[in-house]
Parts: sequence; structure tokens; C-alpha cells
Amino acid sequence: MTSYGNKIQALKEPYSRPELLHIGYATELILERSECESKQVAKTIRQMIDKSGGSLSCSPAKECRRLQVNISLVSKQFRKLYQVTIRAYSRQIRMKTAEQLLRDSRRLNVDETARMLGYSFTSGFSRCFQRAFGKRPKRYQMQSGNSSQWQPMQKQFS
Repeated sequence: MTSYGNKIQALKEPYSRPELLHIGYATELILERSECESKQVAKTIRQMIDKSGGSLSCSPAKECRRLQVNISLVSKQFRKLYQVTIRAYSRQIRMKTAEQLLRDSRRLNVDETARMLGYSFTSGFSRCFQRAFGKRPKRYQMQSGNSSQWQPMQKQFS
């Protein structure tokens, strides 16, 4: 047969369309991949917050940019995994660290503790501490030597 004959023979065979992925399925695959990736980054961010003691210098947004992951996806995953927002978790860890510093380190004053945790203004730190523990940091520090550990007013997350 000639090459022309082969072409005609090929045309006589039934045409089968190449398999195409449905848009919904392709989107699902992409979302699953990004969800898995953002879940890993959420876990990394929690470890980063824990390691820094919740310091304000710890930046989840910078970490997401560095890893090229969308911060809003990571935030959603973080909330889904830990039932708390990144900001609230960071604040809680920061206040736990502040409590330990004020209770255990008599050499540090409130201003030094605030600076260690990344606060520019002691007043901001003091307000946040009072919301968490029901007392201003100075009063807490003075009373913590006389009594056992205070329990914060906010719910604790493990």
C-alpha cells in the first residue's frame, strides 16, 4: 500500500477522543495539593510560633511568602487544625511566655519583658496582659511571689 492508502485506512478506523479531565476534577486535584501544602505550612508556623515564644518578631506572613504559599489558605488550615486563628494562638503563647518571665525572673521589669516579646510600647503589652490574666503585669509580678500560679482568664489551647 502506498502512503496515501495508509492514510485512508487510518481515517476509516473509529475516532476516539483523547481523555480530557473535567474542569471540576482538575480543580479538585489542584485544591487538594494546595490544601495539603498549606496544612504543612500551618504546622510549620505553629512550631515557629512555639519556638519564638509568640514574639511579635515572628511573622507567619513572611514565612508564607518565603515558602510561596497563600497566607489565607494557610490561615484557614491553621484554624481548621487548631480551632484558633494564627493571631490568637500567637497572642496566647506570647502571654504564656510573659507570665513565665514575670513570675520566674524577678530581675526583669515589665518594660523589659514587653521589649523581649517584641512590643514597641509597654502600654500595649500591659493591656494585652490584663485581658489575658485580669491584672496588670506589674501587679501580677508582685503578687505571683506570694501565691501559686495564676490561671489566665482566656481558654488555654494545648
